[in-house]
Amino acid sequence: MGRKILFITTDQMRFDAIGANGGKVAATPAIDALASGGINYTRAHNQNVVCMPARSTMVTGQYVSTHGVWMNGVPLPVDAPSVARYLHDEGGYRTALIGKAHFEPYMDFKQQFYETQMSRKGEHGRIRLRAYGARHLDRFLIH
Repeated sequence: MGRKILFITTDQMRFDAIGANGGKVAATPAIDALASGGINYTRAHNQNVVCMPARSTMVTGQYVSTHGVWMNGVPLPVDAPSVARYLHDEGGYRTALIGKAHFEPYMDFKQQFYETQMSRKGEHGRIRLRAYGARHLDRFLIH
């Protein structure tokens, strides 16, 4: 395993919202410290302004037109490549996803994913990773 990698994303935030990039509205000392000791992209452009397509692009390295997640609720194909799978297989990394990923499908007409089965079963609440993670999230994030 090579360098330690920490990939942090936020939702709908301009690059200058943090102090390290000139932001003056909010104090962001933790992110500022990370930015000063790592790579801080100040001229990057996102492939999509919507959560799931943007995150799917970051995970796969593919354009929206290639991976097919064109809006929230469209699941990433099971055979899609991922940076986490590559780091695991080729570099021996252990990878994990922590926080809100927002990869939940709601355009799942075949009821393949647990979240879309929950309402039919009368269940609610948090995603149950034991039923869901091994089949869906494991392909790109949990090792």
